[in-house]
Amino acid sequence: TEVRQFDVDVGGSGKAQVELFVRILNDRNGVVRASKVFKSTSDLSGSGNQAYIAALDAAFNKAAGDIVRWADSLI
Repeated sequence: TEVRQFDVDVGGSGKAQVELFVRILNDRNGVVRASKVFKSTSDLSGSGNQAYIAALDAAFNKAAGDIVRWADSLI
């Protein structure tokens, strides 16, 4: 897994942004079976650290859920 983006755009879009590149490998020979980029965003609900953390948490949780569903569909 590669974290490509994990940030909060406070001056522009007002969104937390998460981008993860995930590979599924064959555990016997290390060959990549599948790979995909997962992107998600979440709107900021205010300003300050607590709002930034909440938005990053929401964006990451959405991406993580998408990853689990994708991986499950390949198994």
